[in-house]
Amino acid sequence: MRRLEYNSNLDVIDEAFEYLINQSSKGEKGQFFTPRYVIDMCVKMLNPQEDEYMIDTAAGSSGFPVHTIFYVWRQILDDEGLEASHLFSLEDKPPRCKEYVEDKVFAIDFDEKAVRVARTLNLIAGDGQTNVLHLNTLDYELWDEVTDQDDWDDVYHEGFRRLKKRRSKGSKDYREFQFDLLMANPPFAGDIKEPRMIARYDLAKKPNGKWQTKVGRDILFIERNLDFLKPGGRMAIVLPQGRFNNSSDKNIRNYIAERCRILAVVGLHGNTFKPHTGTKTSVLLVQTWNDDRKAGPLCPRQDDYNIFFATMQKSGKDNSGDKIWRKIISSTASPPDDELSELMPPSPAQRVVGGEGDFLQDEHGHLVVDHDLYNHEGLTEDGIAEAFIEFAKKEKFSFFEPSPSVTPFDAVRYQRLMDGLEAIEVLLSEALKNKDFRVDSEFHRRPPVQNPNYIYVDVGDNLTFIQYGLSIEMNEEGEGTKIYRMNEIHNMLCDIDVSKFANISPIDMKAFRLKERDILFNRTNSFDFVGRTGLFKECSDENFVFASYLIRARTDESKVLPEYLVAFLNSSLGIWDVKRRARISINQSNVNAQELAAVKIPLLSLEFQERLKELFNQAHLDRLKAIDIYQQAEDLLLSELGLQGWQPTEETVAVKSFAESFLSSGRLDAEYYQPKQQKVMAIMRQSGLCIGDVVTLAKRKFQPEKEGSFNYIEIGNLSGEGFANSEVVAMEEAPSRAQWIVETNDVITSAVRPIRRLSALIEPEQNNYICSSGFAVLKPTQIEPEVLLVYLRSPIVYEILDLHTTASMYPAISTEDLLNIPITLPKETTRQKIAEKVRESRKAREQSKQLLEIAKTGVERAIETDEATATTWINEQLEVLNIKPT
Repeated sequence: MRRLEYNSNLDVIDEAFEYLINQSSKGEKGQFFTPRYVIDMCVKMLNPQEDEYMIDTAAGSSGFPVHTIFYVWRQILDDEGLEASHLFSLEDKPPRCKEYVEDKVFAIDFDEKAVRVARTLNLIAGDGQTNVLHLNTLDYELWDEVTDQDDWDDVYHEGFRRLKKRRSKGSKDYREFQFDLLMANPPFAGDIKEPRMIARYDLAKKPNGKWQTKVGRDILFIERNLDFLKPGGRMAIVLPQGRFNNSSDKNIRNYIAERCRILAVVGLHGNTFKPHTGTKTSVLLVQTWNDDRKAGPLCPRQDDYNIFFATMQKSGKDNSGDKIWRKIISSTASPPDDELSELMPPSPAQRVVGGEGDFLQDEHGHLVVDHDLYNHEGLTEDGIAEAFIEFAKKEKFSFFEPSPSVTPFDAVRYQRLMDGLEAIEVLLSEALKNKDFRVDSEFHRRPPVQNPNYIYVDVGDNLTFIQYGLSIEMNEEGEGTKIYRMNEIHNMLCDIDVSKFANISPIDMKAFRLKERDILFNRTNSFDFVGRTGLFKECSDENFVFASYLIRARTDESKVLPEYLVAFLNSSLGIWDVKRRARISINQSNVNAQELAAVKIPLLSLEFQERLKELFNQAHLDRLKAIDIYQQAEDLLLSELGLQGWQPTEETVAVKSFAESFLSSGRLDAEYYQPKQQKVMAIMRQSGLCIGDVVTLAKRKFQPEKEGSFNYIEIGNLSGEGFANSEVVAMEEAPSRAQWIVETNDVITSAVRPIRRLSALIEPEQNNYICSSGFAVLKPTQIEPEVLLVYLRSPIVYEILDLHTTASMYPAISTEDLLNIPITLPKETTRQKIAEKVRESRKAREQSKQLLEIAKTGVERAIETDEATATTWINEQLEVLNIKPT
């Protein structure tokens, strides 16, 4: 065998392992390969030692055991004064290295193919026998039956013999062991349904003491893993996010807290396990209670203690699951060698400046993943692991006691590390105050500084009414009552109009009809949109209700005005508190009514709140003005086309020859030939032009970079009034739908469900924004952009657009059909008037938006400083904009 050399970057091994193991079968079982940077973080935080026994109970490629081996080998070589340059090769190493691998490190997995491959890798890396065993960790009752088989015994006898020695004293079965460390990423998909297995686990019991019929695999792994540990033993385990915050899993968290000290929770980025799964996960680190030094490392039971919470900010991977490599933070040109020697010691990073695209390489020539979990061999900044190590020394954890290899606690360094990370320490008693006992790091985030001059209260203490919306079938055909959904709140106001309708009973109408100044809170959506809050303003006698995606609230106006609550919930301070309460699942986040009620809000004076109310009122009036002026523009267009006040014929029968129907249009559906539709299209065709004659279809393809961010327009960002809002998206989070680059005066129109009238004009400040593939991007060439916008949004035209959609759950019009829609151009003087009306309308709408932004920022300034300072700032902004609220 040729000489092999290994190092701490095992990506090559990972790729080989994934090739050898059928990837789809692993995914079906919920097993996904743990990135090496997550493994290294866990190893550094648990600090394994040469005399400690370690096991991985869901080993997969044995990443945790192999990295533990390397970590301890470094200690051994350092102790013997040896270089580590050929540490991971087939060359001989000190006997202590071989003894450690053979005696102290174990791994179990239920996938036989995975075990065979992992054993091969461990034999190479470990230079000796391997303790990787093919067993079902959860079904330990059948271990004797499995191990008695001759074929199994021939392969695994020695490893199993050593494993049995780690059983608890006097134990006759395989339930309890005496391991010092356990690290695992157990499968988090699928349930165990076999009653025989379920009956072995306390976590499988219902509150009434009866057994559940099915239990998640990862839940049973929690209990099983704790049984593997000796008193004072420690564990790092990767779990799905719901185990840390789901109200239904509170019993699991109580169970863990009863058996262990919760050391830390590290929230991993949502891209960590992509492309295999987008499931959000966190790492839980615990140490089992122990008051007896003879039984194991001390971890005396305490009623209260600090827990370390940290959230990964650098993703390490992009949205497609490709690794993001760390770039060298330096000038583009390498300084002379003599300057380098003065600036810093020579490092491998210097060798690749201007070479590998300025990407950082470690000493083995491997690219370095860009994350904030730990300092990579001194080449990157200290991260979460280093902050935790200082925390562990401060808390006097048994596995970081002062020694020649462990420096004393450094308070200054610890504070500097915590300030540079999304990290905080929280008392257990504080975590227990939450009704669900949440222990997710996203919930326990570093809070904004509170202003001591204000009283902070729960939002719920200032509400007179809170209510979930209707869960009901909806339609887009105008049948029934208009119903608000999650994407119809923009700029802190509920949209004037909506696109969905529902047939509402008199009882439901009474219960769910919206009233003036009701507050609507978006409780379920993507993480970016969840928590979006708007004020409902009545504009007519028309009734509106709201769907189950939303929560309605009314305030006690003797303390909190609705306008203040809406502005606060949309402010940076309100968003911080709402977002941390969001329970995140794949592509969706949720905040329930109880969590909304628990948001903390400072009580500002009613005088200041009244000023906010004035701003909201003026903003609403400006919005109505904008709508009225826009309607004038639409009326001008329809009048010019001879369609003003046009009433469709009541005829429902059309007789067409084959040549007039299928041969000319390719359509045979009856709806397409309805007389009312055909008469409108006949009017539109008078000019002989179609949309494709006056625009070009812009296809400026967007290619996400590896870093940075961009402004993104999704279909949900369009208001029903012809405006495109946007959100800032990190490049690594770029959705696959982010396809097209837009430019000033482009008109974007939704090709999906065009009946919703979702078209918008791109403003100068939106130049080079990115929009969803659900839009057709039109660049006007023979028509004013404003006129095209009015044309596409006119009721008659969007019905024609809808007529050309393909029938499906999400009807869509092809770009070819869109460009072939007939269009009649008004004379130039009329077009100029229409364009001017649209510009005037958009100016009024922009002023409305500015007023609301002033209100929101005013709230932030009042909370950060004081009301007088905020009021002065508000007046200055209004004067600059020449706005006088009425």
